[in-house]
Amino acid sequence: MKLLFWKTLFDFSKPERVFDAVLRSSFINLLARGFGYLKNLAIAILLGFSYQTDAFFMALSLLGVFMIFVDVFDSIGVPNLVQARLKSQEEFEKLAGLLLTFTTILACSLALLAIVFFPVLLKVPFGFKKEAIYYTKESYLLLLPYLFFSFFFHHFGAILRSLRRFTIYFMGEFIFSFFSFVFMAIGLYFFRDYRVLPISFSLSQFLATLYMVYMAREHIKFRFYMDENVRLLLKHFFYLTGIYGVFHLYILVDRAFGSLLGEKGVSALTYGLLLAHAPKGVIKFEHMAITSLSEVGGALYKLNFYIKKLLLISTAFTFFFVLFSDLLVDLFFGHGAFTKTDVHLTATATRFYALSLPFAFLWPVLYRVFQIQNRLKPIFLVAILGVLANAMFNYLFVVKLGLGIIGICLGTFLAYLVICLVSYIIIWKFKNG
Repeated sequence: MKLLFWKTLFDFSKPERVFDAVLRSSFINLLARGFGYLKNLAIAILLGFSYQTDAFFMALSLLGVFMIFVDVFDSIGVPNLVQARLKSQEEFEKLAGLLLTFTTILACSLALLAIVFFPVLLKVPFGFKKEAIYYTKESYLLLLPYLFFSFFFHHFGAILRSLRRFTIYFMGEFIFSFFSFVFMAIGLYFFRDYRVLPISFSLSQFLATLYMVYMAREHIKFRFYMDENVRLLLKHFFYLTGIYGVFHLYILVDRAFGSLLGEKGVSALTYGLLLAHAPKGVIKFEHMAITSLSEVGGALYKLNFYIKKLLLISTAFTFFFVLFSDLLVDLFFGHGAFTKTDVHLTATATRFYALSLPFAFLWPVLYRVFQIQNRLKPIFLVAILGVLANAMFNYLFVVKLGLGIIGICLGTFLAYLVICLVSYIIIWKFKNG
């Protein structure tokens, strides 16, 4: 019986049923998230917060501008590949080859643009001292392989998921999580050097991508053609860039203003957001809701049903984090080089970032209604409005009112509130118009 269980768990050679995939992926995701926590714990214990960790997290957020395209291409790849596969194997291979061509073009061109616009992007952390800017430069350059390989990781992940070989993708994520922890823990233990962090990310992404390429090696084919479906795909790609970019750009804006807070500010914001929004990363409600919403064409009554449920669940999490943030931060990270100051700053960020958690749950559900109804232009404009609102509120609270970490978190809260309210009003007016 035990042998049958492990054989079922690790047999990736055939298309999977959803139930089997859930069983496997839940087990693998649990391990991956465990190593993800251990990775952050290793940074806290062995390095603590400093200008060096601030610089690493800032470099990650700067590259997040380009990682938006990874997320978008991954998102539009799976449904289009599934539709092609349902038509014929020839159509599937044709589209897979086209997407690999686009992936290669994007990976090379965006890696090049990341280098060309490097001096401009270094203006974003306008509050950093020269020392922190130097650390950011090094971290950014060492993270470029991480950006490059991410495109191919997600491309082949989309290929395999469209073929119902879901577990391979989650194994790839596990490989990245496991090796990034191992490299960081060993590197920091022996060297106590912040450059271990970006090097670990890049090496781990390379190994994970190598695994994905090997598992999908029969689909390494390049094709190029242009038809109406490809033009529609490119149009969706443009609009979804703005929509999916909200989270990355919110982080970038927050860390840009966080550079004004002095040493440890950016690191505290990073860990605070990580902890406060952890329930959203675990539950991923939008991935389950999209099926039933699609079945009713994104109907308002179904959306209202989910909004009520989400507000109930997420508000409970918000109260929990507001009440117990000090205890949680001290318990999870308050060890080794993680000082009392680090605990206090991170707990403050966790408490106030938790205020935006209900709207962080709602936003992915709302914009998926627009996707279902094929009305991407309005939600694209709403997404841009949200980023501008976040920058405006951050400027008001941090620069004008001097509220520090609290001001940055409140800016994020109000920006999420704006995009959720405006999105819902547009959906309601469309329904009743």
